[in-house]
Amino acid sequence: MLYIEPQAGVSPILQVIQSARHELNVGVYYMTDRPILRVIQAAKARGVDVRVIIEGKPYGMHSWQVKKEEREIEATGAQLHLAPYRFTSHGSQWAFYHAKYLASGHEAEIGNPNFSWSDFHDARNYLYVTRNPTVVKAVNAVFNADWNNQKAPAWTHQVLVLSPGTSVKQIVQVIDQPGPIDIEDEEIGPYAPTLDAIAAKGKLARVIMPANINAQDQKDARFLEAHGVQVRLLPVKPIYVHSKLVVGKSIAYIGSENLTRTSLERNREIGLLLNGRDIAKLQAQFNKDWRSAQ
Repeated sequence: MLYIEPQAGVSPILQVIQSARHELNVGVYYMTDRPILRVIQAAKARGVDVRVIIEGKPYGMHSWQVKKEEREIEATGAQLHLAPYRFTSHGSQWAFYHAKYLASGHEAEIGNPNFSWSDFHDARNYLYVTRNPTVVKAVNAVFNADWNNQKAPAWTHQVLVLSPGTSVKQIVQVIDQPGPIDIEDEEIGPYAPTLDAIAAKGKLARVIMPANINAQDQKDARFLEAHGVQVRLLPVKPIYVHSKLVVGKSIAYIGSENLTRTSLERNREIGLLLNGRDIAKLQAQFNKDWRSAQ
């Protein structure tokens, strides 16, 4: 089921945790939301094996903040690992464990929001909860690989939009689908494969970004506009655009991937391709945001 934030609140995440019977695997950029921490503690208390992977060096966060986050997660009784070294920024290499997902033995959630208060209260985010056994198996396989510092199995790239790997090709295919395309993303570049694909759509493409984009995103926006793409900026209040959404007539992408080189080639990211009735829901929300954007 598709959920749109901040309307849905944190309830979809809590439900997945509360329904876990034997195991719960959480992979997320950071996790500080107290209701989530409380239900994880309750899950652990009823005998669920809870494991958590977080990013050890979130951009802009101080080391003391990460240590506090680690202590609060460990206080729930969950086992905690910091992201594997290959997903950690060091020297001139920028890489992050930027995924936002969790899975029990029978259910999984994948989406845009980090597990913090603001992501469920004052930010535009999309997430999806599924009991599709193939998706659940794939999410757990990726988690287990990262927990053991191994590469994700090749087959998981066919089920998920998984970075690093085939995600660039998958997202470009979503952009290239026939007809108009709508994109709502916190960051859109600089990255030629996705920027060129959007530019090629010309006036058939609409892009929403937050109003506080940096100089590079401003440059990328001007590049897209020069090719006829319609670009609007949404004020950062009352709802900040944290979303990562590409939606067309027949298929859509949501997940943790921004349309940047770091996100698509270096980070651990997880997304999903959606179709059917979810398309109409995503387009309806995009249209509302488009009318509010400038």
